[in-house]
Amino acid sequence: MIEKKEILKKIVRIIKENKWFHYFIIILIGIILCIPLNQIQIRDTHDGSLHFLRILATEDTLKIGQFPPLINQNYCNGAGYSMNLFYPPLVTYLPLLVKLFTENYMVALKIFAGICIVLSGITMYQFVYEVTKKRAIALFCAIFYLIAPYKLANVYKRFAIGEFTAMIFIPLVFLGLTNLIEGDRKKHYYIAIGAIGLMLSHTVTTLYTAIFCVVYILLHFKQLKDKNIIKKCIINTIFILLVSMLFWLPLLETTSSAKYTIMDDTTMRTNGSFAMENTIRFSQLWKDIGEENGTTFQLGIPTIIVLLLTIFTITKVEEKYKDFYLISVIFSLVSMFMSSRFFPWELMPGLLCKLQYPWRMMGYFNFFASFICGVNLFILLSQIKKREILKIGIILILVIASIYNSLYIMKQFNATEEKDTRYVNSILNNKKISHMQINRDYMPLKALKLQKTYVMEREDRTYVLEGNAKIIEENKVNLKDEIKLQNVEKSTLLEFPYYYYPGYKITLIVNGVEKEIKSIESEHGYLSCYIEQEIAEGSLTVEYVGTTITYISYVISAISFIVFIVYIVIERKKL
Repeated sequence: MIEKKEILKKIVRIIKENKWFHYFIIILIGIILCIPLNQIQIRDTHDGSLHFLRILATEDTLKIGQFPPLINQNYCNGAGYSMNLFYPPLVTYLPLLVKLFTENYMVALKIFAGICIVLSGITMYQFVYEVTKKRAIALFCAIFYLIAPYKLANVYKRFAIGEFTAMIFIPLVFLGLTNLIEGDRKKHYYIAIGAIGLMLSHTVTTLYTAIFCVVYILLHFKQLKDKNIIKKCIINTIFILLVSMLFWLPLLETTSSAKYTIMDDTTMRTNGSFAMENTIRFSQLWKDIGEENGTTFQLGIPTIIVLLLTIFTITKVEEKYKDFYLISVIFSLVSMFMSSRFFPWELMPGLLCKLQYPWRMMGYFNFFASFICGVNLFILLSQIKKREILKIGIILILVIASIYNSLYIMKQFNATEEKDTRYVNSILNNKKISHMQINRDYMPLKALKLQKTYVMEREDRTYVLEGNAKIIEENKVNLKDEIKLQNVEKSTLLEFPYYYYPGYKITLIVNGVEKEIKSIESEHGYLSCYIEQEIAEGSLTVEYVGTTITYISYVISAISFIVFIVYIVIERKKL
């Protein structure tokens, strides 16, 4: 009998203290939650087809030797469409890396989604352990973070790759921040690791995470008197900006050169009125009523029950992590409030309305609520006698809850891979797809407004918009167009068969003399230029070569990444 008790105590000790066993549990639950991935059709999700087209476009552009692969040569009937200038590149490059191990694009996206599910649990575990120094709490929090139905719906219903990838990095940002403000300050660099991951994954999540971080810092304003904290904040900020420069600097250059669809609040519906239309009712938090938003906001029975324990456990939270516990209560309530129709979105500044869908705040609710749930569950177990058996039971209950949530998501689908296969084959067989077959967020706004008229009818050739010129020969291949001209009048305006993006080089050749001509955007949103001289006979070469700023940003990011790795190694040696 004594031997059985010792064995039971040993099992409980492993459950409580062995981090590798905890990782095993997290990975196991993550795998269980990934089971429905085999069944879904990415084509039927909200954003799945967009992300398939992005990785295909990136692969095709790399094949023609274009780096960085910012403009695709096939989409929009060969008009040169940007898939990577406006959307963070990490969620394109990493799935494409996975694609190296499989010939199937959709399988690559599913594998990447599964990796994100598992990694989000692991980073949550690391964060909570840093705050509480209790592995049992860290395990509970990680499990609640994994099984949140809204988080799973981001994968299975929406395939919002930017958002579910960002869920990996939010815990890392707060790991570094809490360590810097309330800890030993030896792991502050996680702020930069997490923020870089966010900036290269999802812009909106980056914005709102930054807001929560600023509020957190303001709540600890007294600590800012320490110059060492200010110094490390500055160091992290510099690394964040430098390493992520490959995304944000070309983006700023592009958006300052012309107006694109994604920049127009009316077209994109990134305004207060639209945000109010997409708020949720509190009843949707515990009952799925067939949301018109096409996703689910249920918290799940296990989460609701454990959250209700807050009333009894809030006075029993240990002092060393009570601060973040109380902040989590506040932030989770704020997140829920901002998701609801009671929040005055119509009065909010335009920057905040870039969120577009207020129910995205449920992702933050899940993060902060998971911390609350983990602590509550730990306190509950600490109050119960004979808790050795109960602790094992609780783990089993959480595993069952994971299976329940997984089955709930799975029931939303009755699919095979046939539609995905047909869709992929249709694109591969005809890569020069119409602009109407793709999202048009990244088109020049002028072109979007003419999408059903001028753009639809336009031929794949150079037009003379003003003046006179005779085009006697034109050879357009991918992102390079060679044009032979005769009898060109001065101040003739030519419009080329490419959407306007910075990075095109236009070279005029007359009598063997080359002259670079400045590009402009035409009234239709296409690449254009004026020829300010009379020409009897000459030629033009139009080619996308990228911008100097883009190449500089990539070099700086690469060097900064190496320096950042060295900095982390040095900081870890101090431990």
